[in-house]
Amino acid sequence: MLQISHLAQTYGASGEAEVGNMGRIEAIDAFIASVVAGHELIVSVVASQVLSNVPTAILLSGFTSDLPALIVGTNIGGLGTLIASMASLISYKQLALWLPAHKGRYLVMFTAWNVAFLAVLLALALL
Repeated sequence: MLQISHLAQTYGASGEAEVGNMGRIEAIDAFIASVVAGHELIVSVVASQVLSNVPTAILLSGFTSDLPALIVGTNIGGLGTLIASMASLISYKQLALWLPAHKGRYLVMFTAWNVAFLAVLLALALL
C-alpha cells in the first residue's frame, strides 16, 4: 500500500529534493532537471497551461533552487488556458451550470483575455 510519505516531497541521499515517485526515476529526474535549470520562469508558465499552476509549483520545486522565478512563473502561469488555474475551472463550471447557452462564448472570451494578459505579464517578467 502506498503511504502518504511517498507522495510528499522528500530528500534523497544526495541531499537534493525529490518530488514523489518521479524523483526516484533517474532518467525522468535528469530530464526534468535539465529542462528546468535556468529556465524556471518559462517552464513553469508553459507547464501551468496543462498541469495547472499549483501542481506545477509542487512538481518543479524539487528540481530548482531558483524559487523566486518558479513562484513568478506559476503565478503568471495561472493565466492562459482554462486548466491553468483551479479557480478558472470552478468559475467555468458555475457558468456552464447556470448559463449553458453562453459557455462557448465565455470560453472564447476567457481564453482570449487570459492569453493577452499572460503575454503582457510574461514580457514584463522577462525584462
